[in-house]
Amino acid sequence: MERRELLGTLAAGTLALGLAPRLDAAQAAPTDPRADYKPRPFALETGLPGLSKDMLGEHLALYKGYVNRTNALLKDLHAAEAEGRATTAVQESRRRLGFEFSGMRLHELYFEALRDKAAAPGPGHPLQKAIQAGWGSFDAWWGAFKATCTMTGIGWGALVKDPLTGRLMNAWFQDHENAIPVGTVPILVVDVWEHAYVKDYGATARAKYVDAIKPLIDWGVVEKRY
Repeated sequence: MERRELLGTLAAGTLALGLAPRLDAAQAAPTDPRADYKPRPFALETGLPGLSKDMLGEHLALYKGYVNRTNALLKDLHAAEAEGRATTAVQESRRRLGFEFSGMRLHELYFEALRDKAAAPGPGHPLQKAIQAGWGSFDAWWGAFKATCTMTGIGWGALVKDPLTGRLMNAWFQDHENAIPVGTVPILVVDVWEHAYVKDYGATARAKYVDAIKPLIDWGVVEKRY
């Protein structure tokens, strides 16, 4: 398989798993589909209210690791396919790609929507109307979303949309790539791996971290994904 075809196949698979919502122009598809992914710049190095500079600095470094490993795995898999190799190691690399690529993309969605001076939910926006219709009120939805984010386990809390019906759902993404409702589009994601909060909040205060995230969500960004 040519590299162009490989990347096209991977992109289609990622969309099927619900990890390809609208991203801003900075993450538009490169003109060369064979180009490496580049870490996106996020103005978070100085910290945010409730999220320290040190913790966010470590988190951004982890994100860059996902980008680097995604690129390395794509190169290895392309070489294996060109040589006709389908060994156990190649198969494991293909499985690993789902973890690394999804980790890269989820972190981009998460960081992209965090702001010090975040835009409030737009009361007349179709997304807010859909939340109102589905849960009765924004507060009721947030309570259910927070409960999702504080489930036992490591992963992500997410608000996703079924593009076939328009239905909104709160979802739990186990690790990065598991338990995702296939075909849905993530509208909002919150990282609840321990590295996202333990440095500031300790191992048993995830709920306080989720509370701290709430006022940092830029609904101007999130609503564009709907």
